[in-house]
Amino acid sequence: MASMRRPDCCLFIILTCLVVSLIFSVHASLLGDTLTVGQVMKDWDFLESSNKFFQLLFFSPESSNNLRYLGIQFMNFSDGTNVGGQDKMVWVANRGKPLRGTLNISHDGNLMLTDYNGTFITINAEAQAVPSNDTSATLLDTGNLVLTAGKHIVWQSFDYPSDTWLPGMKLGSFKSSRGQPQHRFLTSQVSPQVPTLGAFTLGVDPNNTKQLVVWQRGVLYWRSGMWNGYNFSYFPNDYDEFNFSYFSNESQSYFTFTRADNDFPSWIDIDSSGNIRIFKTVDNNGDWWLGVTYYCDDSQLLEYNLGCVSPNPSNCTAGDVFVKKSGLINSWVTTNNVSQGISDCKEICRQDCSCTAYASALSDGSGCQFFYGEYSDSPDYIFYIRNVSMANIGNNRSEDRTSLGTQSFMSEMKTEATIMEKINNGKKDHELPLFSLSSIEIATDYFSDANKIGQGGFGPVYKGKLFNGQEIAVKRLSRSSGQGLEEFKNEVTLISRLQHHEIGRALLDWKIRVSIIEGIAQGLQYLHKYSRVRIIHRDLKTSNILLDNNMNPKISDFGTARIFGDNESRANTNRIVGTYGYMSPEYALDGLFSVKSDVFSFGIMMLEIISGKKNTGFYQPDRAQNLLGYAWDLWKEGRGLEIIDHLFVETCSTSEVMHYIQVSFLCVQENAADRPTISDVVSMLSNELIAIPAPKQPAFSTIVSVKYANTLEIPKLCSVNDVTISEVEGR
Repeated sequence: MASMRRPDCCLFIILTCLVVSLIFSVHASLLGDTLTVGQVMKDWDFLESSNKFFQLLFFSPESSNNLRYLGIQFMNFSDGTNVGGQDKMVWVANRGKPLRGTLNISHDGNLMLTDYNGTFITINAEAQAVPSNDTSATLLDTGNLVLTAGKHIVWQSFDYPSDTWLPGMKLGSFKSSRGQPQHRFLTSQVSPQVPTLGAFTLGVDPNNTKQLVVWQRGVLYWRSGMWNGYNFSYFPNDYDEFNFSYFSNESQSYFTFTRADNDFPSWIDIDSSGNIRIFKTVDNNGDWWLGVTYYCDDSQLLEYNLGCVSPNPSNCTAGDVFVKKSGLINSWVTTNNVSQGISDCKEICRQDCSCTAYASALSDGSGCQFFYGEYSDSPDYIFYIRNVSMANIGNNRSEDRTSLGTQSFMSEMKTEATIMEKINNGKKDHELPLFSLSSIEIATDYFSDANKIGQGGFGPVYKGKLFNGQEIAVKRLSRSSGQGLEEFKNEVTLISRLQHHEIGRALLDWKIRVSIIEGIAQGLQYLHKYSRVRIIHRDLKTSNILLDNNMNPKISDFGTARIFGDNESRANTNRIVGTYGYMSPEYALDGLFSVKSDVFSFGIMMLEIISGKKNTGFYQPDRAQNLLGYAWDLWKEGRGLEIIDHLFVETCSTSEVMHYIQVSFLCVQENAADRPTISDVVSMLSNELIAIPAPKQPAFSTIVSVKYANTLEIPKLCSVNDVTISEVEGR
């Protein structure tokens, strides 16, 4: 009987294997290269380009299986061999918002990423969809994901790069192209394991110098040198098969590249340490080659230092050199800020002379740990110590360029990690120090009235002096504040996430006023473009600009600011916050705000700085009852020079003043679409020879009398600060 049942048993095993095979085939579903309306790409599905070099799929970083991202992966060859044995993601759709869900094309033609809780991301949010039954998303052989409606291209991933520059992709500036970002640049990852936006960006110099530049948190880090029509001054010459080209006209200016041998894919990326890396596959056997264009942290490799920009000195020692040693760290001060990478940790520690060492806080390379004591020798634990004797080698750039692959674990209350240590010269605390309440009380003489310097929307502002002699300004939340704890926390949070020298820094001659205007513009450009999060300030005004002893401006008061996502360009609100005289018309009247709202406020400030007069409370008999209207009348009558402050008449250039006034009027035009971006403003201010258009009628320039207007009356405070309106009811 047993021998007769053997065939039945075998048949059962075969059927079982077939069922299991079918199940696995379902969970590894190839949808071809195109997603159409009605199709749903699930977590285990993927698209694959027809040449089998690229796949669009959901993935998780090695450090976390719970976080899911949608990305395009480069598959070196059709057999699934990856570059160097690693998954190379050339584009990530949701870098700032991981979710586990599905991808589909909605009935209105949008490419939607939706999680199982109903949360969704519109991938093509900045490009208006065209409802069509022919709408589809195709992964091309170039690695470009293209959303089309019929023959019309609605959106493409090449217009929104991540950290990788693929052949045919354009980096540069693009004006008035509907659905395209104003500027395209690469942004590094926080760490090799975390695709979140990191510290370094690679793009085209916005000042039209025809060169590539790298910024670290908005500060110039490296430049390629001028483009000569063939290559860059500081770009290695051993990449002849990479054919770069530059194109420029009135609407766009960009660099792109191709490879002479298109049979083998290649790309350029910027890694989490700020290095530009060049990858190229060289044959059909899976062999590939990697080159690095520069090492700005290693002065001993002088041939790779070309183009590096010297960092701001740390005040701790003549140089900032870190050398590899071994030792044991007993205790750490940890900040689990996952938006910070190891390069951020190094910069914070470098600027803090009491910081002895640093490391990544988390195993995925994000967050920071700092040490403020002495280490003990041990051959088992690696760290980097600051070496003053090496600081004079190579123009202050002699840092060991060893990869910081941090591996951390807790053992007997001690942490093992790859860390960096430096010699303590005891001069300056790091960028965002923590203060106890008692130290603030002592610095301000217990918030004495003698130290009170102003009154803001949150409450009083006091001057103080720390024990080391550093002067500070302290904002104290008042119980009667109209803005409240939420806005106060918002300002603290935003300032802690910003790292730019023009954010949070007498009689002024013209040169100083120019410096202040340009400094404010650069700070605002950082908020809108180069910050790790895009920020709309919403309450820019002269009283929110602080000047240090050197008259360097710093933008302050972020209580009303709003963070914009990567795919957001504008928003609206029923709760209008801001200051009359500085608010753009679309914001003051309809609650709509965008980067152009801040540009309007900046234009008002420019006029105030140039004229030495306030926009509100301005009075001239028989003329408009605000500075903007008065200045516009003079401009139309050809009397623009009468706008300027008489105190600097003898120190200014007439042509430069008129150029600045014209730029200010471009910023305050009534239609937001007519106003330039702040990046365009920076370019205009830095180059007087740039041809700029004639401004149109400014907003609010025809107000006859504020006295008779139906406005909210605000009591005048004994302070140099303007009153910030916390809420305005619609009329």
